[in-house]
Amino acid sequence: MLVWVDVGDADSMPGAAFALLDRVARLPPRLPPGGFEEDVPADAGEFIAKLSETAEATATGVLVWLMSTTMVYGGRGRYAEAKARDVAKALVRLLGPGTRWWTNVSSWTFTPARAWQPVTRHTMDAVVVGAGGGVIVTVLAFDDD
Repeated sequence: MLVWVDVGDADSMPGAAFALLDRVARLPPRLPPGGFEEDVPADAGEFIAKLSETAEATATGVLVWLMSTTMVYGGRGRYAEAKARDVAKALVRLLGPGTRWWTNVSSWTFTPARAWQPVTRHTMDAVVVGAGGGVIVTVLAFDDD
């Protein structure tokens, strides 16, 4: 999981979030790619077209899922779910009220997550972006089967 923090707002979010993606998404997966080169957005416009603006509760749920499970097999993630929820809530508080959220994940309630607006060549990926308080936070996770 990669996290990128930049100065900006909702208007500058596509370019700022794409900067992280552009640096890592084209790296070859550890295993033969489950995705395709054409899944990788070529620019910020293509990137934002793959994301949906979402509610804070949904973004928080996706972040908790990403921190508490593995993407491919649903095994134990970096944190227990309670700790992951605390971390996600802290991020929400830091960005403040009025934060706007985007993600390419449509459901995280079962494994594997259903992005399925992939942004990398990896078998699975998920991105969550929050823009608020003059800061943009981009979280990118990917895994291979």
